Amino acid sequence: MPTNQVNIVVDVKRVLDPQAADALVSELGGLQGVSGARMSARTPRLVLVDFDPKQTSTQRVLGTVQRRGIDARLIGM
Repeated sequence: MPTNQVNIVVDVKRVLDPQAADALVSELGGLQGVSGARMSARTPRLVLVDFDPKQTSTQRVLGTVQRRGIDARLIGM
């Protein structure tokens, strides 16, 4: 059965050091319904997340980022 994927962009207010970025991407990638999470190669303050909206939500993705103490906002879908 095919799933619908949503792509969102999360803007973090500061560039994360490589360790923090890897930990964030790993945690986001582990969320149920998330098929991919990565830091933008062109703009290191942006986190690109692909997920199935039937399994998780934009607010869960954003909340996961913010619980790490990272000031962030959603800027695109």
